[in-house]
Amino acid sequence: MPRHYSTTDMIRKLVCLLGTNDLTDWEKGFVTTLQRVMNDGQVTMLTDKQIESLDQLHARHFA
Repeated sequence: MPRHYSTTDMIRKLVCLLGTNDLTDWEKGFVTTLQRVMNDGQVTMLTDKQIESLDQLHARHFA
């Protein structure tokens, strides 16, 4: 059965990868943007495309 994570949980897990070489430069920028959005309490304002990219990135690193 697939596990479901909240948007905030996925962002927090990906933020932990920022100090590593596991993310590309684009991914680092994207995760940094997501972190800022989360810290500003604006997670519900993410676009469908951003959520799709977040889901894919999270699945690639934490599946």
